[in-house]
Amino acid sequence: MLTDFFEGLHYGHYPRRCPICKRYFLMTSARRQVYCNGIAPYTLKGKTITCRKYAARMKKKELSEGNPINPIYKSRCSAIRVEQKRSTITAEFAAMALKVAKEYWQKAKYDDNYANGQFKMDMKRENLYRETDRRIKQK
Repeated sequence: MLTDFFEGLHYGHYPRRCPICKRYFLMTSARRQVYCNGIAPYTLKGKTITCRKYAARMKKKELSEGNPINPIYKSRCSAIRVEQKRSTITAEFAAMALKVAKEYWQKAKYDDNYANGQFKMDMKRENLYRETDRRIKQK
């Protein structure tokens, strides 16, 4: 069991403590989970419910600010806008770069493996602008 725990840490599954049931769980997705998927100590209309569903019913669900991909996306988009205002890139290039960044962001929201690894590399300025150049030349 200890080996499995350390192997989970190696692959980015960090331990957290659920504030509802007070049990520890390993985070398995790219976003910062607050609640576990285990059974809550409370019932809803006589039925058992998971901690995440209980938190959603109590209006304490996890917010998107806890998602680590959002700050990367927001900072890259603001950097693109600043470069456009300074006239270091054209409006057409900026629009395409924002479109590419949004595609990467949306892919990262639904694919945890991509979000944990390749997303940060793709959102780097050089890689994003290389892909933007490629798409503009294809037009």
